[in-house]
Amino acid sequence: MMACMTLTKSAMKELRGLTRKKSREQEGKFIIEGMRLVQEAAESDFSILEVLHTELIEGDPAGSALLHKLRRKTENIHAATRKEIDAISGTVHAQGIIAIARQKSWPVDALLGSGGGRRVLVAFDAVSDPGNLGSMVRTCDWFGIDGILVGENSVELYNPKVLRATMGGIFHLHIAERVDLLAAVTRAKEQGFSVYVTDGAGETHFDRVHFEGKALIIFGNEAWGVSDQLKGLSDVRVAIRRYGAAESLNVGVACGIILSALHRLNDE
Repeated sequence: MMACMTLTKSAMKELRGLTRKKSREQEGKFIIEGMRLVQEAAESDFSILEVLHTELIEGDPAGSALLHKLRRKTENIHAATRKEIDAISGTVHAQGIIAIARQKSWPVDALLGSGGGRRVLVAFDAVSDPGNLGSMVRTCDWFGIDGILVGENSVELYNPKVLRATMGGIFHLHIAERVDLLAAVTRAKEQGFSVYVTDGAGETHFDRVHFEGKALIIFGNEAWGVSDQLKGLSDVRVAIRRYGAAESLNVGVACGIILSALHRLNDE
C-alpha cells in the first residue's frame, strides 16, 4: 500500500480554496468527490491534475481498479488521511477519494456546428438553483442532447452541488459556460436553428411541437422563466398544460417532460 502523506499547510490551503467559487474561477480547477464521479472523470477527456485517497480505497478491489485507471491520467496520486480529505471536500460525499480536475468549456461556435443535419441544443437562462441545473444536465445526458449553453447569469457549472446532481453527466456532454445567450441565440438563428422557449403562457402545447432540423430549446429561471429578450428571438413558445392547482412546475421537471416529447414525436 502507498504510504499515507501529510499535506502541508500551504497545500491544504490551496486545495481548500477550491471549495470557493472565486478560487475555482481564478485557478480554472474544480474538486470531484466520491467514487462514482471520480470514475466518470477517469473515463472522460477531462484533465485530472491530482488525486487524494484514503488507504481504504487502495485496499478495496473497486477502489484499486479506479486508482489504476487514474494513473493513466496523472502521476499525482497520493494517500491522505480521511480528515484531510473531508476538510478539502467539505461534504459527506467524498467517500475517501477526491480528484482535482481542469475546468472545460466548449466554444459556442463548436456547439452550433456547421452544415445541415439534425442537431438539438439546450440553453439555461438564469437557472439559479444548483440542484435544478445539475439535474437538467443529467436529463440532457439521458436524452442525448448534442450540447448545452449555460447562460452567464446562471449558477456556476462547477459548483459542488451542481456536479453531484449531474450524476456524471457533466463529463459526457459538450457544455459552454458563462454564455451571452442573446448573442448565442442570434448566431444560432443565423445558422438555421429554430429557437424554442419554454413559457407557461406559450401558444403551443409541448405534445404538439415537432422539433425539426436544428433546434435550440431554452429553459428559464425558476421564478420568472425565460427573459423577455430571449422570448422575442424565439420561433415557438412551448407550454406544458396545467391540469391541477399548482402555481408552477419545477424547471427540472419541465425539462424532462419536454425532452422526452422531443424523442417521442420524432421517433413516431
